[in-house]
Amino acid sequence: MSAASMAGESSAETIRKRDFRLYWIAGAVDQLGSQTSGIVFPLVTLAITGSPAAAGLVGAAALVGRLVAAPAAGVLADRLPRKVMMVTSLLVAGAVMGGLFVGVATGAATLAVLVGAAFVEGLAQSGYEAAGAGAIRRVLPADDKRALSRLEARNHAVQIVGPVFGGALYQIGRWVPFLVDAVSYVVSALLVSAIRTDLTPTRSERTSFLADLRDGLRFVWNQPFLRFVTIWAAGINFTFGALIYFAILTAGREGAPAASIGLILTVASVGGLTGALAAPAVFSRVRPMTVVVVASWAMVALVVALSQARQTWTYGLLFGLVFLLSPLLGVIFQARVIALTPDELQGRVGTVMGTAGEVLQTPAPLLAGLLVAWYSPTAVALIFAAALAALATYTTVNLRQLRAGADEEEVEPEPESEPESGSGTQPESQVEEARR
Repeated sequence: MSAASMAGESSAETIRKRDFRLYWIAGAVDQLGSQTSGIVFPLVTLAITGSPAAAGLVGAAALVGRLVAAPAAGVLADRLPRKVMMVTSLLVAGAVMGGLFVGVATGAATLAVLVGAAFVEGLAQSGYEAAGAGAIRRVLPADDKRALSRLEARNHAVQIVGPVFGGALYQIGRWVPFLVDAVSYVVSALLVSAIRTDLTPTRSERTSFLADLRDGLRFVWNQPFLRFVTIWAAGINFTFGALIYFAILTAGREGAPAASIGLILTVASVGGLTGALAAPAVFSRVRPMTVVVVASWAMVALVVALSQARQTWTYGLLFGLVFLLSPLLGVIFQARVIALTPDELQGRVGTVMGTAGEVLQTPAPLLAGLLVAWYSPTAVALIFAAALAALATYTTVNLRQLRAGADEEEVEPEPESEPESGSGTQPESQVEEARR
């Protein structure tokens, strides 16, 4: 390889790392602002209306906005320039939060205003996330698992800091968290606009909206690994969502103070952050297949132990250990999903898989409440342990079958792939991961 070629590759990797940092920081600022306002949304609604049901309606409106927009957002993320779509979505959300800040500060906010703002913000967030899912392959550095671990760590860190930050700002004034959220959207938009990598999707032909939507669904279903991860992620989201509400409701029924219950969630987030930070070191020493199988069954054992927990601190400790293991699986699966998905389908695939998880997670709190009302804490924990055991069995069986299929395909040599126009060469680690 010539010196000029090596210099060109070094320069491209430097730009990619810079753009990944911008992508990472933009997501951190966006999520911090959303967590800040999200924690006070029900409090403001309750203060204005005096109705807990109204607070629930506002929360539901945000979720409905995300789910309604998801199919269109996934298709548009594979059609439109993704950077433009990300910036536009962020600015729309910023304008909505800015308007809500003015409404709350002046006393003009009503239930209709709050519901409308939550719904439109959900729409905008769906657009940003779909375009971001489509763009990540372009900005992901060669050390993709380390980079994805940093994304996981960022998400867990914001979950720890955001609610505390939002609560502190709420003490200053009801309107302050919404102002901070509006500013965070603008800052994130500026950071995304500074990305130099071309994020425009590659498309060989133009088809109808419905055809694009079908193509995304068909690709996920026809790819065994993507189908497996979609089902696994939906199952894990549902079980974890129900487990969290189980711990909160059980601790509350046993008379634990609110601060102690909040500590359970904090410890869980700290466990997730620790697991994400430790992931690169784990992957350098243990094979991914071994990590997935061991972590899957270890989570089952921890939830079985949860059935014997009777004190708040034991709930927190066991939840922290469960959430410490989950990022290891997430990083492994996400790295291969990105590598297996063609550039022109990244947005749709990410949206399909994410939406499946969100839809199944929606009834989790209701199920947890019913189970806690009907059965003892021991029985409920064992029910969730059985659900995780079913997922662990599903994971172990499917990964072995997929691994065997991949080994058979590698018997014949693979042709060299040409680099995608406008996107540069695919990172070598992603290619190797896809083959494994």
